[in-house]
Amino acid sequence: MGGTTTKGVLISESEIIGKTIVVASDPLAAASGAIGKLVSEHGISIDDIEAIALTGGRTKPLPRRILGLQVREVDEIEAVGRGGAFLAGIKRCVVASVGTGTAVVEIRMDGGRCEVRHLGGTGVGAGTLLGLGRLLLSRTSIASLMDMAKKGDPRNVDLTVGDIVGGPIGKLEPSATASNFGKVGDDVRPEDIAAGLVNMIGQVIGTVAFFAAKSVSLENEIVLVGGLMVHDLIVKAAMKPLNLFDGHAIVPEDPQFATSIGASLKVLANFTSPLGERNE
Repeated sequence: MGGTTTKGVLISESEIIGKTIVVASDPLAAASGAIGKLVSEHGISIDDIEAIALTGGRTKPLPRRILGLQVREVDEIEAVGRGGAFLAGIKRCVVASVGTGTAVVEIRMDGGRCEVRHLGGTGVGAGTLLGLGRLLLSRTSIASLMDMAKKGDPRNVDLTVGDIVGGPIGKLEPSATASNFGKVGDDVRPEDIAAGLVNMIGQVIGTVAFFAAKSVSLENEIVLVGGLMVHDLIVKAAMKPLNLFDGHAIVPEDPQFATSIGASLKVLANFTSPLGERNE
């Protein structure tokens, strides 16, 4: 249950059966809609559902039963860690989950033990991109901002190291960003502003993820997930600071479903061995 969308997954003990995304302003309508859509699309009945796992920022106003089934709430930080590690296929990593804001989580799994720790994060995320996009460009969707950004060039608004010193300095190549939006002139194009926004937000996410991971010696095992990570421009921008500081990150397939998958795996572990492996 995110600030912008609700993601749902249908899983069994052996596989992920289906995934869906629902946009609704009312949390109960969003949750019920996601469950109903998954059940309908895959030809099963509510009676076939053993449990509902729920996590995210909009869970508090929801009842303890939805569509007659008991809700099992999962801590969002644990869901982020479990889901990111599962999608990446690794046992220990730092997961940066980019939703409305960005949360950074450490997870270490060893046999039956699963330790998840919240390392920090930033308020910069999809909400930032949408808010600044509305304010500066009168755009109201991520998709329209991305389309505009593809036609622009962040170098027309960002001040680079080369612009300032004429060459590299330390680890910084001449093309490295010295100041986001530090080169804006009177004739700046909207497309360049969009490109600059995407570049700034991606770089902030990558930088925060790297230094959080470095603090626990996992800078080469970073997993980037969340709705923004389906956009190549954001991924490219996030990778810049990681590559600069010799870190390594991956973006797994279906990164937008990491948290919902993690919550489901946590609850499924109470019934059986999730997807072939019990994590607790």
